[in-house]
Amino acid sequence: MLWHQKLGHMSEQGMKVLVGQKLLPSLTKVSLPLCEHCITSKQHRLKFNTSNSRGKAVLELVHYDVWQAPVTSLGGAKYFVSFIDDYSRRCWVYPIKKKADVFSTFKVFKARVELDSGNKIKCFRSDNGGEYTSDEFDDFCRNEGIKRQFTTVHTPQQNGVAERMNRTLLERTRAMLRAASLEKAFWAEAVKTACYLVNRSPSTAIELKTPMEMWTGKPVDYSKLHIFGSTMYVMYNTQEISKLDPKSRKCKFLGYADGVKGYRLWDPTSRKVIISRDVIFVEDKLQREEENDGTVKEKPESIQVEKEFEQRDSFEAEPAHEEPEPENSEAPTTRQSDRVRRRPNWHSDYVMEGNVAYCLLTEDGEPSTFQEAMISSDASQWMAAMQEEIEALHKNNTWDLVPLPQGRKPIGNKWVFKIKRNADDQIERYRARLVVKGYAQKEGIDFNEIFSPVVRLTTVRVVLAMCATFNLHLEQLDVKTAFLHGDLEEEIYMLQPEGFEEKKRKRTWFAG
Repeated sequence: MLWHQKLGHMSEQGMKVLVGQKLLPSLTKVSLPLCEHCITSKQHRLKFNTSNSRGKAVLELVHYDVWQAPVTSLGGAKYFVSFIDDYSRRCWVYPIKKKADVFSTFKVFKARVELDSGNKIKCFRSDNGGEYTSDEFDDFCRNEGIKRQFTTVHTPQQNGVAERMNRTLLERTRAMLRAASLEKAFWAEAVKTACYLVNRSPSTAIELKTPMEMWTGKPVDYSKLHIFGSTMYVMYNTQEISKLDPKSRKCKFLGYADGVKGYRLWDPTSRKVIISRDVIFVEDKLQREEENDGTVKEKPESIQVEKEFEQRDSFEAEPAHEEPEPENSEAPTTRQSDRVRRRPNWHSDYVMEGNVAYCLLTEDGEPSTFQEAMISSDASQWMAAMQEEIEALHKNNTWDLVPLPQGRKPIGNKWVFKIKRNADDQIERYRARLVVKGYAQKEGIDFNEIFSPVVRLTTVRVVLAMCATFNLHLEQLDVKTAFLHGDLEEEIYMLQPEGFEEKKRKRTWFAG
């Protein structure tokens, strides 16, 4: 022990080497007793052995983690949450604006993957972040029968699958952004594209198969892949242009739209992310010209993202165009007035460009279609609202899924979205209602009479008067979805709700 202290608390193995070389006088063997100072000063973390336990089925074990971005994305996201299925190693990525959105995003993810796979999530593994350990999160998982696994404090290695996946996603994201010469604000678009590609890349964890192959059981089709940030030509809508205007403009490819048959694009002119299917890619042609000539034909433009344009999934603003001139050049011209034209005072409230005033009309951010909801910045909240509506419909046995009888036509439906606000104009909740397209119903077939099961205002006044007269206690009860419980005498066939189709079964629903 004396030599151990003289040598500055050298390890027992090191002292044995010196004793073997007979460099420590009077010491013939080394067997150190417990040295508390060595324990408290040298203790290191134990090695993490690679776990041999793997999920034996889809969604048996799901890993997830949250990553914080150094810059805000185009759509205002500051984080992304990733979910990885342990069996297939398929990954899902959701950009979010704040950590409090993790729980609502988790419910959206759960509804999506369980409907897609037909399996239930059995176990979740995450770190001990506050976004995962809330009472609301715990109660939800407990009610759904989901087992939760947490890492010990400051031990992210125990959630190695999620940590490695995030590293892979960020490595690809950095490479794609640099190759495309795009600013860091495009990180959310790059991460989602990287996730799309990782799901289609061979993985050593699943014996060099691809996650999508493990998930679907089918080989991956690579014929539709394109280079992130590459130049492409996008066609204008016919109502946006006149006959003499160009029919397309240059955009940059940002990835693949989820739930829509189209591509996500960056329009540098309007400085917006758009979705379109009418595109022409020129990446292969530019690459061949570069290889043949030895010079770069076109260099990607560096994009500076301004604050007022940081809207991720905004729609295109219709460009203004002058009216086309008459084809007959000899047509008489009208006399121009000599009166001096003055701009009205209300013009000062709008941005003027030349002789055109641009005005944006909105509906408090409420989408009008399912597609608009899915590409909006609040997609996770709208999906959670739709999932709540679907669960209520299933719980009340509103319909049965049956084959469509011969000679009957199913009625369509649509989602109606509404943001509920309080007196201070703060958002209280997102509401989604599934409504049938009643105008398609035929009298005598789908209905015989029309009525609205609502209370009469006179009845409400009588009840209030009685309570005031007899000093009674009054309570109000809001029965949600009550209007759906009427007993129908007719048989009504309706298509499945958009976004919640059960693909393995028939495509129409019967309610009656």
